[in-house]
Amino acid sequence: MIIRSRRIVSEDGIVDGILEFENGKIIKIESYQENQKVDIDYGKHYIIPGIFDTHNHGTMGYSVMNGNDEKDIKGYLKGLASQGVTNVFPTAGVNTIKTVARLAKEPQDGARILGIHSEGPWLNRVGEKGVKTGWPEVDKEVAHQMIKDGEGLLRLVALAPEIPGIEEIMEIFKQAKVDLAIAHSNCNYEEANKAIDNGIRVATHLANVMTGLHHRDVGVFGACLLRDEVTCELICDGLHVSLAMIEIILKVKDHNKIMMISDCSQMAGAPIGKYKGFFPGNNYIVIDEQGFVLSETGRLCGSSQGIIFGIRNLVNQLGLPIEDVVKMSSLTACKKYGFADEKGSLKEGKYADFVVIDDDMNVLYTYCEGSKIYDYQKDMDIFNSRFLEENRIL
Repeated sequence: MIIRSRRIVSEDGIVDGILEFENGKIIKIESYQENQKVDIDYGKHYIIPGIFDTHNHGTMGYSVMNGNDEKDIKGYLKGLASQGVTNVFPTAGVNTIKTVARLAKEPQDGARILGIHSEGPWLNRVGEKGVKTGWPEVDKEVAHQMIKDGEGLLRLVALAPEIPGIEEIMEIFKQAKVDLAIAHSNCNYEEANKAIDNGIRVATHLANVMTGLHHRDVGVFGACLLRDEVTCELICDGLHVSLAMIEIILKVKDHNKIMMISDCSQMAGAPIGKYKGFFPGNNYIVIDEQGFVLSETGRLCGSSQGIIFGIRNLVNQLGLPIEDVVKMSSLTACKKYGFADEKGSLKEGKYADFVVIDDDMNVLYTYCEGSKIYDYQKDMDIFNSRFLEENRIL
């Protein structure tokens, strides 16, 4: 298959040329020659590397947090494809890990599961408009069961390192080669550094639900910015972290240590309105005109926008070159988790994971390993209608 585009965002820059792939892998990216035969001409539409979202709880009315309905997980993977995601770590609930691991080993019409992320269950929900709810009992058997259920695919566990007894849990995951993230934490700067010394290597949704920057104690946020060992997840919807703060982060932190994530829930793609609450203690959730997903107490409950929206922000609002931005949306995570030899950028020899987008960065087509997994002209009914019927209040 030979694809033509005037703007192929390759690892070596933007190419006015062709992308040829066979058996799922790219065999050639080169300049276009006049009258060269091609199979599909995408004109001036951008072709960017497929997005790798390592922190995503749900989308399009589907969730991987609660329940083991295979149809829901399949719908979730298709929904991700509509947002340009070709590879994902489903951020699953503890009881869903086993089903996700099983489906990861089967062909899917949607994003490919490269691993599993568990945000919790040992979290300390504090921070802006945080509501202290405590945390589950620190239970080593739960940790061992998570690893067993993951069948080698559990790649990241996020936790609050200040929780009493958590060190034993951390050691269990480290022995199983599972990366650890600091999340929902009330640590000060000194405590955060000790946690990093003890094996924390990822910052969960940097700046959100963690102690922030203060001129006398820069908290978890500051520690994760300053420590080179830590790769930082960053939600770039402009709502979770302001665009001005994103600018500061990008000036302080090595871009090779920033992974764009969505932190989407099943609310992503849902219309503005009021919905039944999906967190314990919340009666309802609201999606407002700005795109915030808010609990009744005003706490952010994940994003309503996919990573492609963040790419648009960084390019159009902050003026970053698209060829630099897509590294943070694709390649950084691949490097962090060991997939960069085959995925994360458009380069000869790598898998043909790519997204065709227009100038407004709307996703038109998504390809994973050479197969088209989303076509905006055909896949027009992706949102889970059952979710709206069961959960929409207003």
